[in-house]
Amino acid sequence: MYKKLFIIVFLAFILSLFLYFKPFKEPVRKEFKIEYILPEAQIIGKAYLLDFLKETSDLLIFNDVPYRKFLTYEFILGVAKKYGIDLQSASYFFSNGSDELGFVIPLFKDSKLNDIIEIIDGDFSVSDTLIQNKKIYQIRAHDIYFYKEKRYAIFYKGSNFEKIFRQINSERKTLRDSWDRLFKNPYFKNEHLVMYCRIPELLDLGMDHMFLAHDSDSSEFYLKSRVVMNDSIPFLLKSGGKGMQYSENSTRIIDLHLNFSYLNRNTKEKISKKLEKMAGKIGFPMNDFIDLWAGDLCFEEGGYYRVNQTYIETELDENFETLEVEKTREVIVPRYKLMFSTLYYGGKFINRLIQKGIITAEENQFRFLYSPLFNMSIYKDAVVFYSSERPPRMTEQIKNRLIWDYKGSQLYFDIDSSLNNTLFGGVHIPASAMFSIP
Repeated sequence: MYKKLFIIVFLAFILSLFLYFKPFKEPVRKEFKIEYILPEAQIIGKAYLLDFLKETSDLLIFNDVPYRKFLTYEFILGVAKKYGIDLQSASYFFSNGSDELGFVIPLFKDSKLNDIIEIIDGDFSVSDTLIQNKKIYQIRAHDIYFYKEKRYAIFYKGSNFEKIFRQINSERKTLRDSWDRLFKNPYFKNEHLVMYCRIPELLDLGMDHMFLAHDSDSSEFYLKSRVVMNDSIPFLLKSGGKGMQYSENSTRIIDLHLNFSYLNRNTKEKISKKLEKMAGKIGFPMNDFIDLWAGDLCFEEGGYYRVNQTYIETELDENFETLEVEKTREVIVPRYKLMFSTLYYGGKFINRLIQKGIITAEENQFRFLYSPLFNMSIYKDAVVFYSSERPPRMTEQIKNRLIWDYKGSQLYFDIDSSLNNTLFGGVHIPASAMFSIP
């Protein structure tokens, strides 16, 4: 009796020790957050791909994109489930230039991706290597790399994979700087595609960084933008000003209307120094221009004019003596217009440009450095250069925008509003530019 009781008490004591010290408790797993592995880059983005495909379906259908059936919500979702890809969560992309692009994609089950590797290997030569004892798949001929862990996969094209790999595999408990800025951006919280961009080309233009968010309809792909300038210079847009009528055949347009009337001397000097960097080393008198400029700048390039050109031809008269005869002929000249508004008569400023050799006079026309020949008109509140016979028609209808031809397609940048050193607008990318529609 006592023996049995002793055994029961002893077993209870041993059990209490096990429960107290919990030797069989599983180790606490560190919480995994895919955001912490994302590498630093100049251009980064977050996308909910399935929602993005829903939003762009009208654009694909309307423009009769031949491969649109492979870009539907249902098809992509089916493929994702088949290969263990979690497209209902956010995916991420990054780039450090036109020759580099990477994707970070969340996974349900990483083993299913082995089937994709086998499929790709049938068309391309896929090899593998080890980096830090991790297996990396690559297509050497195209600088394409693929790497997977249990919770995510990396697809990368470029020449800096080892650098990217080191960032991805370093243990962190915080976001890297660029991703921290993207996730904290309060303006595009509920968008299906959001980007953050901070590249040298923007910095050279005085822009610190840019946020972009997707929107589209059947005719174009639209990226809403928020541009933050890298200094304290305020940019306020005019509600009214002096504009210029443009041709439908224009390939490049600058249509800018800024409110300069409130700027003090210190701010004007800052703007002058910024524009001097952009103007290069031609010795342009930027301070004088800023003092003269009323804030409107209009430029157009594209298309052609038919103009009458006067020339002198030597002929023989009835007595076989030479005489010079003035004649006219129709010639085709490229379309150029340039107008900037002025606070006062700009003749003195133009004369200074001529003295410095920035503008040269040839008979009754003028040339900017190596530009085509222009006619010129100087008014009390504007200076206009044009390649047509008559000055362009002025208008009070103004828009702040930039239209620029890129590989045969016109990209349209607009500015809706401004607040201190932040500009709000967007980038319009026509469907023809995206899908090579003739």
